[in-house]
Order: sequence, then C-alpha cells, then structure tokens
Amino acid sequence: MTEFSLSDTSHIIFAIACIAMIVYLPKFVLYKSDVWKKLVIVAIFVFILINQGLDFYREGYTQQIKLGLPLHLCDFSCASIMLYFITKRREFFLFAFFAGISGAGMAILTPDVLYSFPHIDYVRHMIGHSMILLGVSYAMTIDNQRPYFKDVHRVLLVLTFFLILMYPINYLLGPPSNYWYVMEKPPGLNVTGFMRDAPYHMIDIYILAVIVCYLIYLPYLIKDKLNKTNI
Repeated sequence: MTEFSLSDTSHIIFAIACIAMIVYLPKFVLYKSDVWKKLVIVAIFVFILINQGLDFYREGYTQQIKLGLPLHLCDFSCASIMLYFITKRREFFLFAFFAGISGAGMAILTPDVLYSFPHIDYVRHMIGHSMILLGVSYAMTIDNQRPYFKDVHRVLLVLTFFLILMYPINYLLGPPSNYWYVMEKPPGLNVTGFMRDAPYHMIDIYILAVIVCYLIYLPYLIKDKLNKTNI
C-alpha cells in the first residue's frame, strides 16, 4: 500500500472529485422532486454515521476508547449539519458552515492519513469530511441559507468556548488524547508544520482560524456591497 503524499495523483483526482460533488450535486437536485432531495440528505446521514463508526473502530476499539470519542472539530461539524437537517435551525447551519468549510476543507486538502487511495482509511476520511461540506452546500443551494457579518462573531465565540473546554477534557482523559489538537500539533503534512511548537501552536492556529472565518465570509460581504451599489 502506497504511503500518503500530498502530491499523489490519486489524491489530487479524488479531492477534485469530492469538491465537484460538493458543488454540483445540490445544483443537480435543485429542480428535482423532493424524493431526490431526501435521498441526498439520507446519503449524507448514512456516510457520516459510517465514517464515525469506522473512526471509532480504528481508534477507540483497536487502540483506546478515549481516542475514539467524537470530540474533534469535524465531529462537532458532523453533528451540527445533521442537527440542522433535523431541526432546520439556522444556528446549526452556521456552525457547520464556518467550522465545516475551514476544518473539513483542510481535512480534504491535507488529510491526516498514513496511506493513499484506495486504502479504506483514506476513502472513509475523504468521503466522511466531504459529507459535511455537501450538507453545507445543500443548505445553501436548496434552503437558501447564508451567513451574515454578525454570524462570524457569534460562531467564533462558540468555537472559542469549545476550544477552551478541550483543555480540561484532554487533561482529564490523559495522554495521548489530543482533541482539537490543543495538546500537540496534528501529525502529517499540514499547515501547522509552519507554526510554533506546542503549546504555542494554538495561538497561531487560533489567529489563522479567525482569519479564515472572515475570509470565508468575504464573498458575501463583497456581494452585499455590490448589491447596495447597484440599488
């Protein structure tokens, strides 16, 4: 089995395919019957739950239970997008929008895996994180959901609260628990490789997260400014 590398052709092709699905599948079902739309939502739920189960088996069952708990940022995003579809509450969409695009987006571009395609761990990682973004894309396309400027601040406050909460949780669970990567930098090739060593890496990650959240909102800010200008 080939060890994973960001330059792998298979990874580049698979990532492009995932992004294409995230963008175009909701547009494909936009004018289809409700049956098609429900099938997409069911598929999102099924693949998220399968990925969560495999993730727990890989880390919680075969290693230590405390390593397989659904406490990573993307686990929160998974729960948030599923709760959105169940309740249609905008708060859940907003969390999945900002945390999902930044967290799951990074997970697709720079996956934390040992082996490349077609290893099951790589496939379930890519599809599982893609489902978060597919759910967000669906909500934006089908339900016309979108963030506003004040929402950036609200989501950042929620993220900050959970980030602080992860310190005592990781401390109580003990090593090698590293939820939200607050104790150590994540392994593999990723953006934290350019950051300071732990524990100062979290300062850099937090600053980057704030910048990314505002950058994610930037297209909406530009669009709203242009619309006001044209009125």
